[in-house]
Order: sequence, then C-alpha cells, then structure tokens
Amino acid sequence: MGLSDSLSKFIPKDFGKKKRAAKTPAACSPSKPEPEPEPEPEPAQAGGGRSRQPASSGTPVDAPTGQHALLAGHKKAVSAIAWDASGDQMATGEHGSHMHLWDFTSMDRTFQSWRTLVPAEGQQIRALKYSPASTHLLCATGDPQAKLYSHDGRLVGEFKRGDMYVTDMRKTRGHVAGLAALCWDPRGNSKFATCGMDSTVRIWDCGRTSEQEQVVVAKTRRRGKVAVTACSYNADGSAIASAQHDGGLSVWPSSGPFLRPLQHVEDAHEPSTETSAAEFIGPSMLVSRGGDSTVKLWDLRKMAQPLAVASRLPAAGPEANLALDPSGRWLLVGVEQQQQQQQQQQPSGSASIAVLSASNLSEHQRIGLPLAGGVLSVAWHPELNQIAAGLSTGAVVMLYDSDKSRRGVKLAASKRARPQAAASSSGPIITPNALPLFRQDQQTSSKRRREKARQDPVRSHKPQVPLYGHGRGGAIGANETQHIMKSLIKDTIRDEDPREALLKYAAKAEAEPTFVAPSYKDAPVFDDSGMADEPEMKRRK
Repeated sequence: MGLSDSLSKFIPKDFGKKKRAAKTPAACSPSKPEPEPEPEPEPAQAGGGRSRQPASSGTPVDAPTGQHALLAGHKKAVSAIAWDASGDQMATGEHGSHMHLWDFTSMDRTFQSWRTLVPAEGQQIRALKYSPASTHLLCATGDPQAKLYSHDGRLVGEFKRGDMYVTDMRKTRGHVAGLAALCWDPRGNSKFATCGMDSTVRIWDCGRTSEQEQVVVAKTRRRGKVAVTACSYNADGSAIASAQHDGGLSVWPSSGPFLRPLQHVEDAHEPSTETSAAEFIGPSMLVSRGGDSTVKLWDLRKMAQPLAVASRLPAAGPEANLALDPSGRWLLVGVEQQQQQQQQQQPSGSASIAVLSASNLSEHQRIGLPLAGGVLSVAWHPELNQIAAGLSTGAVVMLYDSDKSRRGVKLAASKRARPQAAASSSGPIITPNALPLFRQDQQTSSKRRREKARQDPVRSHKPQVPLYGHGRGGAIGANETQHIMKSLIKDTIRDEDPREALLKYAAKAEAEPTFVAPSYKDAPVFDDSGMADEPEMKRRK
C-alpha cells in the first residue's frame, strides 16, 4: 500500500544522531566582507596584519577629482571640517582658534566665507560636527567647555566646566581638561559624546548644559590618568568607540553600565602617540588611525589582532581623521607631506590623499592636490559627491567633477564675482572715532579686561569699610550711639553769622582777658575802623 506524497514528507528517512547546524544571525556574520576583484595582499607581517600594497588593477575608485577650487581665509592648519546634511553649508576650524562658515548657495567664484567666529580665544579647534538633522553645530576646542551653535552660527549654549580639584572624575559635572573630539548620537538630535585629556568620555544632552548625563572613565594599566583622543558612535548608536593616548582602543555600551568596556585592546597603536581617529565600518568592523603612521582594521568580536594594517601613512597632526566614501567601500586618508617626498609618488611639495579599500586597507589610488603641505582633515559628502581637504598650510581644497558632482562648490564656481564699488574721488572719509587719538581698544576677553583693571590702582582700590569699636590704624571708630546722637543733635554752626559769633564774646574778653594773648590786649575784637568811609548798608554786612 503506497503512501501519498503529502504524507511521506512527514516520515523521517534517516535515523541516528545528527549534527545540528548553528544558525548565525546577520549581526554575527563572518567579519570578512565579500572579496573584491583585486590582487591578494601579502601575508601578515610580524606586527600582526597585512602589509599595504598599491593595487595596479581591480575595481576603479570613482572619486570626483576632475576639478578643484581653493577656499581662502584660514591662516593656520585646518584641523576640522564639517558638512551639513544638505551640503549647502560647511564649517572649518583651524589651529588659530578661528571657525569659518561657508554658504555655497550665496557664494561666488571668489570663494569667501560668510561668517567667522572665535569659539575660545587662544585655543585651537579640535573637532566640528553637525547634528543629524543639521540644526546645530558642535565645536570642541582646547578648552574644557564644548560650544553649541545654531545652523547660522549663533551661540546657543556653553557646557559646564568641571571642578579641577576633584580627583574622582565621576564626581565632576564636566571636563576639567581640554577636549579632543566629539560625536553625535545617531538615534536623535539632542545627545552627543565628548572626550578629553581628563581621561573621560562624557555623554551630554543639548537641553542640559549644567551637567553631563553619563561619565565613562578610560581604563589603563599605567599609573595615573590617560587622555582619550578620539570617540565615535556606531550606526545604531548602541556602542561608543574610544581611543587612548597610551595606544589602547575600547568599545563601550552607550547606555551603560560603564564599569568595563565590551572590548578593549592594549597597545592597539604605539604608546605615547596620539590615536586621532576611531570609526565604525558596518555593524562589526572598526578602523583606527594612530600617530605611529598606521591605519588598522579590527573585528569587534575578536580584537586581539587587527584584520589588516596599512603602514607608512604619517598624520599631519593630532586631529588627522578618516573619511568614508558614500558607498562605504573606500577610505580616505590624508598623508603628511614628508612621506610623499620620500616615496616620490607625487611631485615634490605636493599634498595628497590615499584611497584605501575598506575591506583590507590596500591602497588603490593616490589623489594629488596642487598645493604644498600635508592633508590634516578630509571629508567626502554623499549628496554632493565632493571632497574637502584641509591642509596644514591653512588652505581648503575642494575636489569635484563637472559631470558627477552637483551643487556645492560647483554652483559657486559658475557664479561671477560681484563688482566692487568704485572708490570715491573726494578722498578718504575719516570718522573721529577711527583716529588713534579717540579710539578705545575693546578687549574681546573678559579675563584680559579683569587683568587690566587689576593693574589700575584707581579701579582696583578697595573702599574703606566702616570701623566699629576702638579706632586703629589712624582711623576713628564709630558705634551705634554715635550715629543716634548725630541724628538727634543738629549742628547749626553753618547757619550762624561768623561776625555775630565773635562779637558775642567781646564783653567777656574785656572783662576776663583769658581768651586773647596779652599782645592783643588793647586791640578790639573786631576792628571796623577801616570801613568808616563805607556806606551804612555795606558795613552791616
């Protein structure tokens, strides 16, 4: 009797113990991405990881390098570049404490910034970040206080500075040393994280500037504190990566607890070199850039050894960053000028950007820039398909393609420069307040105004306080009885005529000459003989 097909599928065909295949979720899939059609890198070296080998063939890099534009305005090295989501506005910061805002919609081919700000006088700018909705701009400087600006550059808030005399960093309400980096929480538009030289990562809320929400204290095997030089959120905001000055690399849960990190690597980079960047690539990959001229790729599930290492990529400064292309396949790394001259891959004195594969850090292209200096900061905007590079010489180079790029600096390059107003033929107009004689230099810093007033003996003189009780130091003391008697006894000597006051003692002086010396015995008290020729009314006065 045969079984039907619908019933036979429920009857087992095999018997005995069988191995169950493990189900691997997507988040825990093998960390190695799909192989690309490119040459295989060399075997791992003694340092752990693969050596960097420039690829002569394979998938081409679709980088917008056809044309370039130069944005002038900075005097010192450009350490930070931030682009808003639309790409219409860009912010750049320098080591000279100046922040420039660039509006490409109103810019012409002269490429001038529309606003210049000084977040902290005398402090270099370390990081700039727009919020996910581009409504606010965060600025981190060498000062412990982060600054929050609106989209048009108006200062919205200044976050709390901690008490430097408190040794437990969890008890302070803010950073007690200079900031190094910051990053926004991608899950909203109000929370962000900052890291600084006080060995902490602090999580803040934009609506609460008086105190941070959470404090993460960096772990180190060495004695004392260790500076946290870089931090970043992953794509879903569930983890925070931090890099330390001792070469350590940690991954923390963004919602706590913060007693120990999820993953930690000691000596991920050479100690005492500043690890300037730590960025997530996908759900399970992390890339870091150290001051030891290397870029390393890590698997978040097993961070004992890096998956790949790209060496001989010196950073132009402690703020040197990394940038991903819109597809997430390529990694932009700015190269310091000295290394370029040694390798002789670019003309002498030319800056360049190395393009690495995000899967194995093999170099695919070297983008040459027509200027001297090292590339300190770089950004690739996904909507505009344009690249911005900040150089150590103070120049900002914009790379774009006439066919592949849209809006941005391409729109500004098509506008003619506005004609300048003709000079007046009547000569210069000088206002009185502009002359050095009438000009008053206004100090921009309240600290300097206080120091200058302190040196002025008139303005810094402390008024004498009332002295009660016994007098001392040449001052006569006073008490409550004296004040009461002064209010009761009126002094009327000012209302009395001086002549009448003297004449009322004339008869007594003649009878008892004790008030006048013997030499004035025969002299009258008031001699009016010289007024004999004066009128009667005048003599009465």
